[in-house]
Amino acid sequence: MTVPGGAFRFQEATNILRGKNPLPTFIGDVFGTTRRATRVLYLTDNAGELGFDSLLITTLKEMGATVNLVVKEDPFFEDATRKDALFFAMDKFVENIFTVKGFFIPGGGTSQLSDIFRKSDLVIAKGTGNYEALKDQVHGKAILYMLKVKCHPIAKKTGASIGSFIVKIENSEKA
Repeated sequence: MTVPGGAFRFQEATNILRGKNPLPTFIGDVFGTTRRATRVLYLTDNAGELGFDSLLITTLKEMGATVNLVVKEDPFFEDATRKDALFFAMDKFVENIFTVKGFFIPGGGTSQLSDIFRKSDLVIAKGTGNYEALKDQVHGKAILYMLKVKCHPIAKKTGASIGSFIVKIENSEKA
């Protein structure tokens, strides 16, 4: 068994902007839930996507939200680290940058990150790994997933086809 591949590539983003690839599929009230959010926990994915992340986080801040960022403690494949976040000066516009080993999984812990998670009204989770780590773990909390569907199990769970990009909100009615 192999790990699904197919990370988001720059050419795919360029093709979307030029109208050559379809736009991401939006599932649920993505915009309404995001507009209502005041405390956002943002879980990053690839280091190469941090430029996009900084634009989205800046927009969230302009809408009045406070944003806390989660990156990987150590490099893991191409995942974003604290060093990558600092390269993009994200420390200038997020409240805190937290590091985790592996994936952040909500728990009943008393750490500052667990407290921030409990107080957040929206979690933005990028990538398939964060989707798998959080799926069914955030009871009653709005969560926005942004990912490329890379395998049959994720395609089945999301109702999207392999290779498509989705932006999916869950539990938005409780946000």
